[in-house]
Amino acid sequence: MFAASLPRHVVSATVLVTDIDGQVLMLHQARPYPGHPPWWQLPAGLADLGEAPPATALRELAEETGLRPGGALRPLAVDYRAAADGWPPVIDFAFTADPVPADTPIRLSAEHDAFAWRTWEQWEPFLQPEQHAWFAALHAAYRLGRAVVLVDGHDAGTAAEVPVLPPTQLGG
Repeated sequence: MFAASLPRHVVSATVLVTDIDGQVLMLHQARPYPGHPPWWQLPAGLADLGEAPPATALRELAEETGLRPGGALRPLAVDYRAAADGWPPVIDFAFTADPVPADTPIRLSAEHDAFAWRTWEQWEPFLQPEQHAWFAALHAAYRLGRAVVLVDGHDAGTAAEVPVLPPTQLGG
């Protein structure tokens, strides 16, 4: 059967949350997972079977931070990551939400032991080497208001860019 021979991929979703001052929210993992030390990351997680990427992003954001954005999520990037460290290939969808007030409370899940709000530039020293290109690509997409397609966290110059629709055109 043809369908049984198709490769298996994992789908994940990430949400970039900023406050009204432009600071980015990141969470620190409480424990390492295979192939990675505990590190700072955006709220994110793996999709449940049959779950659409925006639903995954919203579910993970609520589970990991207690945040429930009022507006529609907007796409920032799709990143195809090759199989590595025992993981199958991962297709990661990155979204952004409307900025939240600076004093918005965060309720961490057991997956994380800390959270912080910092500017894009202030986050650079906290990133693992393999996060730098991906984080820079998200920053560029956010600044330009355009989504980008990445491969292993890098825009190889051949990635297709698509315009990010304003919330009113996304049904929000």
